[in-house]
Amino acid sequence: MKLFSTIILTLFTFLATSQNYKSLVEFNRNDSIVAGQAVIYGSFIQRLGFSSGGFAQDVRIINMETNEISAFRVKPAYKSAKENTFCYSITPGTYAIYNYWWTQSKWYGAKFFTEPIFKNIDSRENLDVKIKSGQLKQEDLTPFVFTINPNSLNYLGTWHFDTGVVKFSNDKLILDNKLKDKYKFIEFSKATTLLPN
Repeated sequence: MKLFSTIILTLFTFLATSQNYKSLVEFNRNDSIVAGQAVIYGSFIQRLGFSSGGFAQDVRIINMETNEISAFRVKPAYKSAKENTFCYSITPGTYAIYNYWWTQSKWYGAKFFTEPIFKNIDSRENLDVKIKSGQLKQEDLTPFVFTINPNSLNYLGTWHFDTGVVKFSNDKLILDNKLKDKYKFIEFSKATTLLPN
């Protein structure tokens, strides 16, 4: 009975905090960039590694002009690799990283986390308490932003989400070499480098 109650409570909590969002469309090996659209790609280093239990992980971004929230998968289900690549079609616009949705494997199933992402802030550790106490002010909560132009290919860097304070690095040449045989119709050498800042 206790296990059943825990599962119901977890499901209720997840549904209560859910938001309307659309999923970005993964860019496939034989695709080419659709006129007026764009492509983003990069690497993602996840928080948990093997202890993720094979659960998927997503990042949600918000279009700052339309307020539309989009999600994209940064760690596929059933994979435990610490670092994964991503490549998605996206509508041009200016985006802010909204949150990181991840799941931790537990003996009773799973524990879900929806973690807001801000510059130089570890959101895992009592963010609400820090805001309510005045330790953090609204102006301290600065999002990471990037702007995507139409008909463009954009390298967004290596996303380091493996620690509490998120950062980004430029490993373009390494990733381009890794992806060039998979995506036949993309010239990665012509991609614009746009690390979220």
